[in-house]
Amino acid sequence: MDHEYMYEQEIDLKDLLFTLLYRWRPILLAAVALGLVLGSYKVVKGLQSQQDASLVVETREQYEQDKINYEEGLASYEKNIESIQKAVKDLDRYMEESVLLKIDPYDKPVASADLLFQVEAGRGRAEGTGADADPADSLVKLYGSSLLQMMDWKGLENELGIGQIYLRELLSVSGDVDSNTLTVTATYLDAGTAEKILDAFLANVETCQKALVPIAGDHTVDVVDHGVDTVLDMALVDLKKNTSDKILSYQSSLTNMEKAKDSLVEPELPEGLSRRKVALSGIKYALIGGVGGAFLVAFYFCMVYVLCGKLHTDEELKDQFRVKILGVFGMPERTGAFNCVDRLIERLEGRSVRPPEDEVLDRIALNIINHAKEARKVLLTGTVPEETLKELADKLAGRLPQISLSVGADMNKTADTLRLLAACDAVVLAEQRGTSKCREILQEKEAVDTLKKPILGCIVL
Repeated sequence: MDHEYMYEQEIDLKDLLFTLLYRWRPILLAAVALGLVLGSYKVVKGLQSQQDASLVVETREQYEQDKINYEEGLASYEKNIESIQKAVKDLDRYMEESVLLKIDPYDKPVASADLLFQVEAGRGRAEGTGADADPADSLVKLYGSSLLQMMDWKGLENELGIGQIYLRELLSVSGDVDSNTLTVTATYLDAGTAEKILDAFLANVETCQKALVPIAGDHTVDVVDHGVDTVLDMALVDLKKNTSDKILSYQSSLTNMEKAKDSLVEPELPEGLSRRKVALSGIKYALIGGVGGAFLVAFYFCMVYVLCGKLHTDEELKDQFRVKILGVFGMPERTGAFNCVDRLIERLEGRSVRPPEDEVLDRIALNIINHAKEARKVLLTGTVPEETLKELADKLAGRLPQISLSVGADMNKTADTLRLLAACDAVVLAEQRGTSKCREILQEKEAVDTLKKPILGCIVL
C-alpha cells in the first residue's frame, strides 16, 4: 500500500465537544435519574435511622461528648496561644528596652569598686562554739543582699530614662568572705555612664550603713580599687543568643499551636438527630449522583465517538483521505422536546444554516463537470446503501447531460461494482456522516487507486 494514503483517524476535540452537546438529553436524563436514586436512598436511610430509639440515644451521647471534647480542646489551645503571645510580647518589649542587650559583649564598658568591711577587734569569738569567727563575714553577706534592696533608683531613672528593672541588670554585686570585700560592678553603653551608675550606687552605701549598724553593730565600709575598664563578657554573648533562641522557640510554638487549633473540627449534628441534616445530605448525594451520572453517560458517548471508527465530518474526508469535497448536504433538522436548545448549539457550531437540496445538487454537478475533463463514464459508488446511491444519481442525471453516470453498490461487498470500476473513466464517492466507516472508505479508495482511476471527489450525505 502506498504510505501516502495510510489512514490514521484523528480526534477533533471541537467536533467531540459538540457531539456531546447534541447528546444533552440522555446526559441530562442520566444525571437526573442517578441524582434522584442516590438522594432518595440517602434520605430514606437517614429517616430510618431516626426511628431507632437506641441508636438515636447513642448518637446523641456521642455527639455531646465530642462537642465537650472539642470545646475543651479549643479552650486549651486558646489559653496556651494567649499565654505564648503574651510571652512573645513581653520578650519583644524586653529586647527593645533592655540596655544590657544593646551592649557589645566583646567591648563591654565596666566600672567597678570593692567595698572593704572592718569591725572592732575582739568581736570574733562566736558564743558557745569555742572557735574564732570573723564577724565581717556576716557583713559581706548582709550588704550583698541589702544594697540593691535599699538603693534609691529614682534619681537614675529620671536621669537616664531607664526603668528600675533594666537598671538592676546593669549592676552586679558579689562578695568574698575570705577578703571581707564586696565587689560592685556597673556597665552601660559607654564607660562614662557606667561610672555614673556606679557612683550613684556607692553614694547609697553610707545610708545603708546607718540602717544596718543597729543590726550588725559598729563597723566601717571603705571603697577601694575604684576604676573603669573594658572587658569581654561571654556570659552576655550567651544571654543574647538565649534570648533570640527563646523568641524563635516561642514563635515556633505559637505557629504549631495555631495549626493544631485550626485542625480542630467542630462536630456537626449527626443526621440521626436532625431532619434538616437528612435533607441536606440527600441534596448533597443527589448532586453527586447527578454529576456522576452525567459524567458516565458523557464518557460512554466519548468512547463511542473514538472507537466506532465512523466518519464524523466532511473535513475528515478532506484531511485524512485527501479527496475533494464535491458537496455537503445539510444534516437533518433535529426534532424533539426543547429543540430550541439544539438550534442554539447549531448556531454555536456554525451549522445552523442548511442549504437547499437543489443548491447542493447544482454545486455537485458543476464540480463533477469541472473535474471530469475528458472523462465521460463516471461511476457513483460509496459505502452508503445502494438505494441512496440510485436516488442521488437520478437527481444528478439531469444536471450532467454530457456524462454517463452509473451506480455501483459498496465495492467492498459487491463484485459487480469492481467490474463497473474497471470500465469507467472516473469515480465519485458518496459517504454518509455517522454511518460510513473510515476503514471501509480506505479499502474503497485503495481499490480505486489500484486500477489507477481518478477520484473526482466525494459527496457527503
